[in-house]
Amino acid sequence: MVDGLGQFKALLMAVSITLVALLGGCSTATVRAPEIPPLENQEVYEIPDLDPLKLSPEMEEFVDRHTNHKYGFSERRMDGRAWSLTYAALDPSLLNFTYDPMVTLTADQAFEAKRGNCLTFSSLFIAMARDAGLQAWYQEVKVPTEWSAVRDTVLVSKHVNAVVQSGSKTYTVDVSRRKPERLEVARRLSDSEAKAQYYNNLGADALIVNDLPRAYAYFRKALETQPGQAFLWSNLGVVFKRNEQPEAALLAYQTALSYDPNEMVALNNTYAMYEEAGNVKAAADIRQRVERNRRKNPYYLLYLAETAKEERRWSDAIDLLNRAIRMDDEEYRFYYSLAQSQYHAGQVSIAQTNLNRAIELAPPNLVDGPLTLPGDEVY
Repeated sequence: MVDGLGQFKALLMAVSITLVALLGGCSTATVRAPEIPPLENQEVYEIPDLDPLKLSPEMEEFVDRHTNHKYGFSERRMDGRAWSLTYAALDPSLLNFTYDPMVTLTADQAFEAKRGNCLTFSSLFIAMARDAGLQAWYQEVKVPTEWSAVRDTVLVSKHVNAVVQSGSKTYTVDVSRRKPERLEVARRLSDSEAKAQYYNNLGADALIVNDLPRAYAYFRKALETQPGQAFLWSNLGVVFKRNEQPEAALLAYQTALSYDPNEMVALNNTYAMYEEAGNVKAAADIRQRVERNRRKNPYYLLYLAETAKEERRWSDAIDLLNRAIRMDDEEYRFYYSLAQSQYHAGQVSIAQTNLNRAIELAPPNLVDGPLTLPGDEVY
């Protein structure tokens, strides 16, 4: 992973790793934010004002069809209307929506495409629920941090779902179909917060392909929509860092931390910049907090394992990679690195098993070519 960017997308840099936040959290601190520095020597983009809750005629027809006398509910019972729409939205034979964590769309686009991430589906459902005369809103759910990697960018994802209320009944509508855990913490999101997260995700998509001017424009638009969000400043910092504007990057990270001292992305990326600049004292002041965060990041464990492999500490690498797999057992990079480490440690049979698992999980047409073991290399 390198410096970089998640259904909220967030960016974090840890040593050679960059992390970005997708779907960001809330901030309640009162901070006087600085002016956003310009992005130097880059094209300027103006982002149009879009409505994530835009309703299409096809959506209106879907609502009419599935909230009248379907499924044995009387039209007079609003709770029946809410249940009917929820059922239709989640039934593969009706709406047939496919969850895709990397796709952020407006509600009308999502209805046509029939796919999208949790924010996209929530926008789609809320727009239809309100059209049916129901109260509906976004909800951010506090879940364990999820990490993923796309190209050279590590993504930190959070989770959003929709809530619909009718009379005394409340339904939580979640495209991931995850079951709420006991004592789960959730909070209601305003429409403007969700809209800012929509722009943020599009900015993260641009950053993944290193389209810095477009990423900058989307993150700036998100901050204009919902000022004072720590994760947005963190993501802006990554853009500045990649654009070789270290002072602007550090300003963005420090602004994020002024809103939320525990903002993981900003904290890690700030630490990395201090290390790069040789600012030993500043790095030492936050090292303990950073290391605590990093140990929860399976991609950081991968980084440590790669360092151990370079030093031929195969046993250490294997331990680190097994820890990473316990956190995320569907990342092909972990299995591939583990297979290589096990091969060099003389564990050829299990190495082949993990290589096969890596090949099974890996996307097609890998840039670096097919996954193989080192063959007859001798160390």
